[in-house]
Amino acid sequence: MRLNELYPLARREFAEDLIFELGETPVTLSIKGLLIARSPSEGYNFSFFEVTGNDFVLAVQMKGFVLYIGIESDEELDEEEFLELGRALLEYLTPKIATLITEAERKYSGKADILLDDGMSPELKEFFFSLLAKHRAGKSPYEQTEMA
Repeated sequence: MRLNELYPLARREFAEDLIFELGETPVTLSIKGLLIARSPSEGYNFSFFEVTGNDFVLAVQMKGFVLYIGIESDEELDEEEFLELGRALLEYLTPKIATLITEAERKYSGKADILLDDGMSPELKEFFFSLLAKHRAGKSPYEQTEMA
């Protein structure tokens, strides 16, 4: 599968707004960006990156790939809401992530590519392009710090 064959699949599976209820309050989340990158690990993992008060990235590692999902919230979320929201997002998105990664696993040969850029904020776009550059250069996307 060439990269241009992954774009329609990514758009069909991920370009959407999601509404979750946190307590009594509905929260609208919009999936704004998607980046796929190869990973040296075959394991399964996930993490969140907070980019701004309203923008965050859910990174899901699976089958030798990491899928970064850029999400915009209609309101700022606190730590407690992230836990509840994270569980709901993973329940909803895991089948979609598995579909995309299974297709990429079969035929995608690139290192990293942005599959969806649906009006990302400048901060989210900067974060995604930084990730893209790091993955293409073979560097870790995580900041390394030295002990003093």
